[in-house]
Amino acid sequence: MRMRMFHNAVILAAFACLAAPGARAETTEIYRSGLWSAYSGTAADQRRVCGIATAGADGRRVAIQQYSGMPGLELELSKDSWTIPDNTPVTVQLKFDYRDQVQGQMTGSGRAMAMQMPYEQSLAFIRALRDSRVLQVFFPDGNEMVWTGGLAGSARAIDALNTCAAALEPSAPTQPFQPNPMPPPAPDSTAPTQPFPAPVVPPRLRL
Repeated sequence: MRMRMFHNAVILAAFACLAAPGARAETTEIYRSGLWSAYSGTAADQRRVCGIATAGADGRRVAIQQYSGMPGLELELSKDSWTIPDNTPVTVQLKFDYRDQVQGQMTGSGRAMAMQMPYEQSLAFIRALRDSRVLQVFFPDGNEMVWTGGLAGSARAIDALNTCAAALEPSAPTQPFQPNPMPPPAPDSTAPTQPFPAPVVPPRLRL
């Protein structure tokens, strides 16, 4: 099995994202471990972003990132020679240690495609990334060959991503006094009743 697809390539300080022509993300590498780098910065839409990435031959790149205000993760795949029509749906399958893990539909434009994962799927995905040794990416819709690469360094890069993502949360300014606890609001008797429970806000993603 060839294991050279992902190598310890230099990750550029500015990454192109799926966005309007001319828009670019401005990110900086904050940590490197084995085949993986962690980065932070500003996305093309000006949201703050933290992520990890690995790069290989032919401009291939796998990135997992979290934006401010986003409970889950985004998976992005890119390759320099791709010319994907805007907003093209692309099916991908990922295997960790040669076992099926994720299959979904990404949205591609230009040389990159992305897929947002909900909270629970993000947890399962990142834990597999941390605990596995080999990642494979399949493209059943096209003629792109399978990507195969090692995951050396991914666990420490994920730790750096955790630290970065914690800083995405807004924090209240410090005060020199202990504020009095606010009484709970009285129930609104005028609000209409509903046949379903109130939505639960998921906790911050801890990877």
